[in-house]
Amino acid sequence: MNKNKTLRHLLLATGLALASAAGIAFGQATAPSAAQWAAVGTAAAKEAKLTFYHNLNPGGMETVVKEFRTEVPGIDVQLVRLGSAPLIQRFSTEFAAGRNIADVVLTTVDQSIFDGAKAGWAATWVPPEIKNFQPAANYRNMNMLFNIQTVRDAIIWNTQKVKAADAPKEWTDLFNPRWKGKVGMNPPWRSVTQQAIIAYWEKLGLGDTAAKMKANEVRFFEGSGGVLQAVVRGDVLVAQMLDLPLDMAIADGAPIGFVYPKSGTTLSQIYTFVSAKAPNPNAAKIFTNWMLTAKGQLLLQKYGGLAATRPGTPPMAHLPATSSLSNVQDSLELTPPAKQKEIVDHWRKTFGIQ
Repeated sequence: MNKNKTLRHLLLATGLALASAAGIAFGQATAPSAAQWAAVGTAAAKEAKLTFYHNLNPGGMETVVKEFRTEVPGIDVQLVRLGSAPLIQRFSTEFAAGRNIADVVLTTVDQSIFDGAKAGWAATWVPPEIKNFQPAANYRNMNMLFNIQTVRDAIIWNTQKVKAADAPKEWTDLFNPRWKGKVGMNPPWRSVTQQAIIAYWEKLGLGDTAAKMKANEVRFFEGSGGVLQAVVRGDVLVAQMLDLPLDMAIADGAPIGFVYPKSGTTLSQIYTFVSAKAPNPNAAKIFTNWMLTAKGQLLLQKYGGLAATRPGTPPMAHLPATSSLSNVQDSLELTPPAKQKEIVDHWRKTFGIQ
């Protein structure tokens, strides 16, 4: 059996095809018919590749992509991993210049994503698997953006170096001189989600947290993975970070304790979209739809590190459900563009970063 027939067979056999979609052309605001979706699979096999921009766990995503290649042989996935802010900056710059590299983008959502979609960044289409996300309105936006995962902010510490009685419990504990030179975080100019927790600290009335962190000699590390590794190594003892790599690290036996403060935390939504100018648009749709399947969602949760959004997906093994956390705040509401700029400018000025 040739590559095209193999891929078409897999797409249909795994239940990815739908019933007829009333004759409305694929690429519009309706689900494809079985014949249309099979045609996408055939075209995807000819493209045979795609480039995926993301901001998830790099090692874990290699495993996810390996599983995809097993499920859908014949399509290679090249991974490009960046922090959320640099990722969107790179994509928008390339898009404006007509230098289209990315086929699929997955990142933390902020207003720039919605604005970009309206400006032509994202393809309009309906993945067949979205029918399993009900109510669908909670998981898709403009038939371009699809809410695929969520992430929360937490405080972590090294359990081998910090006694349980001394472990931090609230955000204010990060400013305690006890941890001077031993507290870590991801810099706010690198991540939209980092800007959100700072905005929430402001909402809680914690004052100038940039000045407080500088006084406590905070150390910056690249991304949640970098923060986590710094705590595991003992470079710092406590840290604030997204819980992106936390479940997987605990499962692997890392000496990490964590808490979601009772004063509240932030919830950020992770969206994915197919570029409107994707070099490999059919392969991009096949991969995006696969990430929305029950297996794709479970693998993204297990190896990508974030809670899946598909209803019925089992909870993460070591982290609590969002519904059990107190005072969870929507990051998007906390960080309109003007607030993002204000936070980044202030923290850069405080730390002398140009």
